[in-house]
Amino acid sequence: MGFSSVAGTVVMVVALLIAGLYLYDTLDKNYSLLYTVYNKYQKHLEDKLNERLVITNVVSTTSQTNITIYNNGSVVVEPYNFTVIFDGTIVPPENISYNPPIPYLYPLENITLIVNWTQPNRICIVSNNGNKYFATV
Repeated sequence: MGFSSVAGTVVMVVALLIAGLYLYDTLDKNYSLLYTVYNKYQKHLEDKLNERLVITNVVSTTSQTNITIYNNGSVVVEPYNFTVIFDGTIVPPENISYNPPIPYLYPLENITLIVNWTQPNRICIVSNNGNKYFATV
């Protein structure tokens, strides 16, 4: 075994070590990102399971509907991110006002959504966590 065989082996071992370190660094960064995203997903699922909104009252006229929602769960929700659907049609956010105008609906509190839209037969409220709540007029 001559000098060229030893030198070739050393070059190959060093190249494998450098490639291994690069591969480890790349996998570690991607695993950290994946772990962070998975934790956010788990938190979202937990919030979705612990959210319980109840539509307690619906008062409707030909051009305005008042929907009272009670937060009976253990999760704080954001009423401004709710989607209101009347008979399968999404109501534009500019036609919805809130009484009281609070950014967060804490557990055991209620809020009234004042919707200036045509009189519905069926109402669907989709919360910011993706749960759907139905009411009929």
